[in-house]
Amino acid sequence: MLEIVYTASARADLIEAWQFVAEENPQAADQMLDAIEKGIDLLAQQPSMGRPRPELLTGLRSWPTSTPDVLYYLTVPDGLIIVRVLHHARDIQSIERWH
Repeated sequence: MLEIVYTASARADLIEAWQFVAEENPQAADQMLDAIEKGIDLLAQQPSMGRPRPELLTGLRSWPTSTPDVLYYLTVPDGLIIVRVLHHARDIQSIERWH
């Protein structure tokens, strides 16, 4: 299996998403993170599945999870770099940090 690396921004995105959901339901927040992890595991098996997103960053791809969140990632020879994990309704064009 490929190595999975998370940027600091991706880690912050996951913490923020968990905290938002956990305010109402900590168990649902844990389940959301588990579902996101399953999406990442799927990408590790087939990294080219995602949609190319060159308008955001060269080499960037996106993949929707079974949650409202979208994974933004880069493929590298030995794995994946999870760049961001953002709610599907976010205005991604306004996001400045893609690395």
